[in-house]
Amino acid sequence: MRTPLQPVNPATLEPLEIAEQAADAEIDEAVSEATRAMRTGWPRDHRLRAQSLNAWADLLSDHSSELADDLVRETGKPIGEARKEIAGAIDSLRFNAGLARLPLGRAAGLPDGSEAHLVREPVGPTVFITPWNWPVLLLLRDLAPAFAAGVTALVKPAPQTTHITRRVIALGHRAGVPPEVLHVLPGDAEVGAALVAHPDTRAVAITGSTEAGQAVMRAAAATMTRPLLELGGKASMLVLEDADLEAAVEAAARAAVITSGQMCMACTRILVHAHHATDAEKLLRERLAALNPGDPRDESTDLGPLISEASVNKVLTAVDRAREDGRVLVGGQQVHPDGLPGHFLTPALVSELDPRSPVVQEDIFGPLLSLEVFDSDETAIELANATPFGLAAAVWTRDLTRGFAVARELQSGTVWLNGYNHSYAEMPSGGVRMSGMGRTRGVEGVEQFTELKHVHFPVGL
Repeated sequence: MRTPLQPVNPATLEPLEIAEQAADAEIDEAVSEATRAMRTGWPRDHRLRAQSLNAWADLLSDHSSELADDLVRETGKPIGEARKEIAGAIDSLRFNAGLARLPLGRAAGLPDGSEAHLVREPVGPTVFITPWNWPVLLLLRDLAPAFAAGVTALVKPAPQTTHITRRVIALGHRAGVPPEVLHVLPGDAEVGAALVAHPDTRAVAITGSTEAGQAVMRAAAATMTRPLLELGGKASMLVLEDADLEAAVEAAARAAVITSGQMCMACTRILVHAHHATDAEKLLRERLAALNPGDPRDESTDLGPLISEASVNKVLTAVDRAREDGRVLVGGQQVHPDGLPGHFLTPALVSELDPRSPVVQEDIFGPLLSLEVFDSDETAIELANATPFGLAAAVWTRDLTRGFAVARELQSGTVWLNGYNHSYAEMPSGGVRMSGMGRTRGVEGVEQFTELKHVHFPVGL
């Protein structure tokens, strides 16, 4: 028997609704229903899927205020960020509602006069393992294109955000998604592994740590379940010599504290040309010192609490290591704003670390930004590529030709020029190396949840 999981509000430390773990029998029944549903009209009825996704978006919009409040309570993110998350989820549903009616595949004549049709078919029952940090957006970012393709879904949410995931999925059922098509199965990693290794699930999409992704791949190997993995990151911002330094610093500081740094695309390293080193340090000190933690329900709060005591300890250990091996320029202190007992930290800026330092190399997953210096574009590229990750990066320069050339050399799934964290339902995203494999969003995101079949036949023979 699996032990119930007790999430807590990370700001107040008050207990939240207990997450009852799915039993083995529930998992088997849900997979059986999802498998049978692949033989119903759902995979073939493009209009039904489009209508359901649009209706789901309408319901999310109608309930956006309550859902944002739930996000604040369960994740600790500031209310403004919570609203943006709900808006992004709505946008994903609306965009993919259109793609649900897009014919996929192609046909062509062959040299011997026969015909070849390349048909894209939904891959089958798919497991979605979602994280706690952006539980609504990251669920629907993957689920909406999967439904556009025509799969059935088994969702395993993070225990911390089971409640809001259930609410969102209940709205999906109200919108017209049949219950046998969309299931939620709460629990820990054991439940996720059971779903991935089940002989009747055909694909898995997970957003999580690199370690979690590796565990999913091991579980998937037994049945060749296809993985879509968006994993950890160590995103760098490269500020070239001709860049607008103040604009870049402002963007880096904000990007370093999104979800209190607990986001795979958060900016964790800012690489500046030696010409800017002194000014960059001064500006970053000032900007990060001004970003104070606070009650996430307050409209003026810049960053809320970290999710747990273990997360705080991991960041504080990294700060101590940076103090031993380099310099801690500002921040990295545990605080209790507004008398709240939760897991709050001031954002930390560190510098003068060897690129091989664990602080530079590891995914700390907290509000810690490393300042590094280079003297040429080539060195900047080498430094940026010196970690095992490759999810996101940014380049700042007034010369877009130069910026594009640098972007092409970065080993990263997404590179922004003169900006940060611009994601769109239209454009695919994903990582390389230890940051994952596969792509979600865009037409490519729909194709990710399809199998390609070649159907060949003669003509007039």
